[in-house]
Amino acid sequence: MTAAPSAGAAEPGVAIPGPNALHIADIKAVGTHWVRMFVTWPDIEPARGAYSASWLTSYDQALSQLPPGTNVILDVVDSPQWETGAANEHSPPANPQDYAHMIGMLAQHFGSRVAAYEIWNEEDASAWWTGAPDPGAYVRLLKAAYPAVKAAEPSATVVLGGLTGNDFQFVEGVYAAGGKGFFDAVGVHTDTACNKLSPYDFLRGSDNRLITDSFLAYREVHSTMIAHGDDKPIWMTEMSWRTTSATCNEGAWAGQTAAGVSEETQASYLRQAYHCLAQNPYVQVALWFPIHDEGSTVSGLVRADGSRKPSFTAMRDYVKNGDQLSEPCGNFTGPKITVGSPFDHIKYRGPLPIHVLAKSSQGVFRIRLEVDGHLIRNYDGSNYPDTLSGVLHWQGAKHISFGRHVLSFIAYDKERNVSRLNLAVYHARPKPKHRRRRAHH
Repeated sequence: MTAAPSAGAAEPGVAIPGPNALHIADIKAVGTHWVRMFVTWPDIEPARGAYSASWLTSYDQALSQLPPGTNVILDVVDSPQWETGAANEHSPPANPQDYAHMIGMLAQHFGSRVAAYEIWNEEDASAWWTGAPDPGAYVRLLKAAYPAVKAAEPSATVVLGGLTGNDFQFVEGVYAAGGKGFFDAVGVHTDTACNKLSPYDFLRGSDNRLITDSFLAYREVHSTMIAHGDDKPIWMTEMSWRTTSATCNEGAWAGQTAAGVSEETQASYLRQAYHCLAQNPYVQVALWFPIHDEGSTVSGLVRADGSRKPSFTAMRDYVKNGDQLSEPCGNFTGPKITVGSPFDHIKYRGPLPIHVLAKSSQGVFRIRLEVDGHLIRNYDGSNYPDTLSGVLHWQGAKHISFGRHVLSFIAYDKERNVSRLNLAVYHARPKPKHRRRRAHH
């Protein structure tokens, strides 16, 4: 007897482009119970108030073909030219109420057949929201769309449109603009351009937070939400890794690295991703994008010719058996610090010899020396060595006040994980000089 994903683990699913590319056989075979597809507003409402019966029928037919019990997410995107006056369909709505009327009609039409509506897609990126990202403008869209969906279908979940690479800064902007209370879940996307890193790998920014392109940075999104008193869930409505050896042609790594990974690595990363998500029950849903390779999008579970990749088997196994991994999800342990000198509670006079080692299999970035919270000096590693040493005959020790001081050794690894070791040192007063008594004859 097999076990499905455990209670609290993210429910798996897949994404398809729309109603005309269902891949029903693959959806049934992989066994997931969540499917996400796009709805483009210009198709649904080609003229103000004139809804396309043919497009609505195509979605009706698609919903009827999905396996019973499938939860459907509709991601409603783009603006018609009649509404914005712009040729670019990714232009945000000129009047959010126009979008609200349309999505309210969809919720009324589909009723309980659709579980959730995602409000736009990657609104934090100019590729999908023409012009600079604008949390304030997006919140105005949320404030119009949320009540429209709820009025038509109260049970539907309204998802804040999937953000590019766990963009917690944009989430911060949504709260600052008054968006709290106008979504039921926050959508995030981790299928970032030319990503080759394992879900376990991450980097930190100068603020010590995980950078948004790190898979695990969904935890930063959650932290941002909790900081605003919001314990709503996260839905990862897109995650995947491309299977290609072609050179990356977009993003920060364009022309410098391959655009993807091997098919075997993709399958391994899928298992690792769901393993990580199982540790954070606030991530309720995680969808692979897409189920099928389409054109230049080669991150699917199924190749363009219909043959199935190893990741398809990995997904099917997860659906049936749940998370089978027991390894740590990422390494959050800082370097091991060894201090050769000085000893704890040592008393000294004059200069203070210091010798410290930091070791990490991730590579050591820096050793920082402090006294009472004030910098003495940094030792930086070249190319992240496994072992970094710091040696100093600290003359400044002579000039600090007499008495007890805290000497801190702080080590950072490549991922900016931190470890700290504190020692107490005592600056002793000089020994009194004894005058030699003159001899009396």
